[in-house]
Amino acid sequence: MKIEIPAEGRVGSLITDSVRESFSHFSSQISESENLIIITRLSPRRLIRHIQLENVDFRWLTVQESEHSIDPSLEHVNHLVNTSIMTGNGTIWIDGLEYLADRQGFDAVHSFVRNVVDSVGSTKWAIILSIENGTFNDTQLAQITREAARIKRTKSSEVNEQYDPNGSNNEDESKEIKNNDTQIKTTGLKLLTKISKEGFTQKTLRERILQWRNMDLDVSILEPALNYQNPDDAYKLYSEVEELVRTAVELDARLDILKTKGENAKAFAYRYRIRQLTGLDEIGRIVDTLLSE
Repeated sequence: MKIEIPAEGRVGSLITDSVRESFSHFSSQISESENLIIITRLSPRRLIRHIQLENVDFRWLTVQESEHSIDPSLEHVNHLVNTSIMTGNGTIWIDGLEYLADRQGFDAVHSFVRNVVDSVGSTKWAIILSIENGTFNDTQLAQITREAARIKRTKSSEVNEQYDPNGSNNEDESKEIKNNDTQIKTTGLKLLTKISKEGFTQKTLRERILQWRNMDLDVSILEPALNYQNPDDAYKLYSEVEELVRTAVELDARLDILKTKGENAKAFAYRYRIRQLTGLDEIGRIVDTLLSE
């Protein structure tokens, strides 16, 4: 899939079924010499699967403290954009508007889009706003695309390879991820049978990490267990992460119910957080409250 990059001084809305997949297509079209700024809800661990991060200026929209994080507020994002476009030229990718709308309301997001359109108009920068289908209602989406026109996409016969930061050593792992990809994506998060202590080995642990990664779960906290000398310590850490994943799967299913109540933006934002396996208790309380209203 080829994405039409907006012209200089323009802002475009990329309406997509998957922000992550669209970013993969987009990143394959950008040359290493081009100035690129990424403001995203994708964590660095996910982002590096698609692009060499040392070549771009990226910011992770999260409340977590990180070297590359930016506070998930429209004021901070707006300031970063305005500062960046004062000189030079390039392209800015922004996703996570649904998350920001959940935090600050749609009217604030709409104002942000108008401000960005006005600010970039006299510059040599182009901005892409990536928005996942179903997270804004038709009226809200119309308001956004009235300011930032929809970006066209065309099919491409070329197959683009994703950047693998670890080189050919991960060839088998990549094949395993691709083989399981279709099955998992059709059902979202799914509950897997817990590995028994008797069946727990480095091989089964590695396979489970791959399965969870392919569901877009950030299980980086479990990866050190692959190097533990004591198998009991490794199994203990696995069991702790297993409980987090089980909670995440249950919450993810309840978000489908939340969407039927018209809370698409909230469901989308919480899905991002759930896949990071952080703040699950808080999200559970919020979802319980919303479902009881």
